[in-house]
Amino acid sequence: MGKKTDENRKRILNRYGLIVFLLLGVGMMIVFSAGKIVFTAEGKKWREVGEKETIIKDRVILPKRGNIYTYDGKLLATSEPLYSVYMDFWAEGMRKDTLMKYVGDLSVALSRKFPDRTASQYKNIILNGWKLREKEERQLQENTAKGSEKKVTLKSRYVRILRPDISYVDLKEIRTYPFLNQRSNRSGLIAEEKNARKRPFGNLANRTVGNVYKDLEKGGASGLELKYDSLLRGVEGVKSRQKIQGRWTDIEEIAAKDGYDIVTTLDADIQDVTERALRAKLEETGAESGTAIIMETKTGEIKGIANLDRMSNGNYGEGNPNAFSYMNEPGSTFKTVTVMVALDDGLISPVDSFHVGNGLYQYNGKWVRDHYWRQGRDRGYLTVKEGMEISSNVVMSKIVLKAYGDDPTRFVKGIDRIGLRKKLTWDVPLNGIEGTSSIRFPDDKVNYWSKTTLPWMSFGYESKVPPIYMLMFYNGIANGGKMIKPFIERKDV
Repeated sequence: MGKKTDENRKRILNRYGLIVFLLLGVGMMIVFSAGKIVFTAEGKKWREVGEKETIIKDRVILPKRGNIYTYDGKLLATSEPLYSVYMDFWAEGMRKDTLMKYVGDLSVALSRKFPDRTASQYKNIILNGWKLREKEERQLQENTAKGSEKKVTLKSRYVRILRPDISYVDLKEIRTYPFLNQRSNRSGLIAEEKNARKRPFGNLANRTVGNVYKDLEKGGASGLELKYDSLLRGVEGVKSRQKIQGRWTDIEEIAAKDGYDIVTTLDADIQDVTERALRAKLEETGAESGTAIIMETKTGEIKGIANLDRMSNGNYGEGNPNAFSYMNEPGSTFKTVTVMVALDDGLISPVDSFHVGNGLYQYNGKWVRDHYWRQGRDRGYLTVKEGMEISSNVVMSKIVLKAYGDDPTRFVKGIDRIGLRKKLTWDVPLNGIEGTSSIRFPDDKVNYWSKTTLPWMSFGYESKVPPIYMLMFYNGIANGGKMIKPFIERKDV
């Protein structure tokens, strides 16, 4: 009995020993395989494959572009999220039978919400996406069977199913539609977020506020949007997408820094009145274009600014930044400059008089005409003050010929003292000669100085000065002789 018991014990121990040996062998194989994965090139390869299946690195987090406000906090431009909608036909949980069951109802629902495509067109897009996946699957299987490492481009990975970018509200709605109401790893629904620019006040101050590129990542294209693009755009962040329990989750690595907000000097009510008044006057006169600017005398703050051009359809709309860039002869608005320069040089007085006769004056074979010359009325002599009151071209030309006929350079230097030839930068970015004035100089080799240039300059011809310069000049008079550069951007916050 004792001998038999000993034999059984030995038999059991031998079996346990065999099991332990086998377990140790399996354990050693696991350790060997783990070491191979950790320390060899083959392991690196499989880790990279695993990461590709579960982690998508270095995806951009778009910052929110800063807002643009009026002086009292009303929104002129802001950003709102929009979503581009795709279907990933390689989604892990997507099933053909489920897709085929609901594709008809889904297509009808999409066509009702987004009628730019018919239900049949939506259905074709979705079915073609699945057919493309099946084709790619066959290519992958063939490559595997042949032992080929040739890559297959997965064109069915992300198929755009909606033309327009949609709001978050619309996105929530389509997630309730047949088939799309499943988890994203089964429906394949992917919504790519992007920022879009919105104008709560419509086209109010449109040219001044400016525009951004259709691809908002490119930033501002014109106006304040371009001028302050570096402040408004913000700084991109970085995120990765990881698959956790079958669902893709965004993991933020570096937070995005939203852009700064810009507060302007504009007053929405004054801006609205300015645009309406300018449009009414342009329609009354049939003018090609016009500009109007409302500026705070003491500070230089622009409270309202409108630039309207006649469009191809005959209506008036925001076109060029005429206030800053309309390079044209200032006409009679320049007569005040002429008188001020001559007075400042001490070469005339307000009571000096000049013969105007019937408003015609010939100089070097060219006629200077006053607006009343056709009336045939002889006005005799007019003082400088009276010449200003009736806007006499003859008086202006005789002032500069008397004062600067022998030294025209002195006249232009006087204009320099006022600041009308100084190159300035504005809140609205411009190109080329825009934003500068073009006033001739006697020894200028580019702009020819003729024998009649001086008298014609006196009443605003043969020079080009943008409206913003003339505003700055006249505001200097209203401001007790202190000239201030107009501005729109008040501060960034």
